[in-house]
Amino acid sequence: MASSSENSSCSTLIQNSDSEQDLQEVMDQRRRRREQSNREAARRSRMRKQKHLDELMQQVTRLTRDNNQLLTSINISNKHLIAVQTENSILKALIYLLISSGKD
Repeated sequence: MASSSENSSCSTLIQNSDSEQDLQEVMDQRRRRREQSNREAARRSRMRKQKHLDELMQQVTRLTRDNNQLLTSINISNKHLIAVQTENSILKALIYLLISSGKD
């Protein structure tokens, strides 16, 4: 027959085993929660990255359009400048001719 100290020792071992199982269960649960939390954080990070990339692509499109408009405007201004410079040269030549003909 088992003595009371053996029963007590056996009971303590069973309790320790139960405590270890409970502790392992708690640790596993925490690990699963942490893994799930990490997955969600990674998903949110990917979404933020994609949103930022989309915004940058929109900015590239807008800046490319603005750049094209500015280039068109510069080209028109340059053509206008050439026309004004040509007209100015003609007017200067006419002034010279008028002054020269007035001296005679």
